[in-house]
Amino acid sequence: MTDREIGAVSASNRAPHRAAMIVRIRTMTEADLGDVLAIERASFSSPWTEAMFLAELRENPFARFLVAMLDDAIIGYVGGWVIVDELHLLTLAVLPEYRGLGVARRLLERLFKNGEGRIVKASLEVRRSNRAAIAVYERFGFRAVGVRRGYYADPREDAVLMEWASAPTARAGRPD
Repeated sequence: MTDREIGAVSASNRAPHRAAMIVRIRTMTEADLGDVLAIERASFSSPWTEAMFLAELRENPFARFLVAMLDDAIIGYVGGWVIVDELHLLTLAVLPEYRGLGVARRLLERLFKNGEGRIVKASLEVRRSNRAAIAVYERFGFRAVGVRRGYYADPREDAVLMEWASAPTARAGRPD
């Protein structure tokens, strides 16, 4: 597939005048950062800075960042590290008026595909209070496996550690 992968996303009355949206997913570029930072600020109490995104885009060979496009507008993004067969999800956000319409799921699907089909394990941290995000991750197949106490600042909060695996990871008493 190319960076121009297209898919339909069902819309509700929250999305302006859309019975069905055609969302394109493509690789994030530095030119996208103005829109990405606006979504970041609308979504998080401690948003990433432009310098943080630039460091990932320019300097990290493991970084994979994607944007969701509706017409010519960026409505969401996702970023993570793909290291061999593991994905660590760093950030995921969708504009408030497009949440609940499947955009986050499409971004996650594409990020997994960017692992060239070899992703067998994925992990992430999410604020304990972010029930909507936890629900999205659970529907995608992530499961809570622990808590990182005091992980987030501004406001201080625990993180739920979540993991996804393509096969059972517990093989107690069985040789590999």
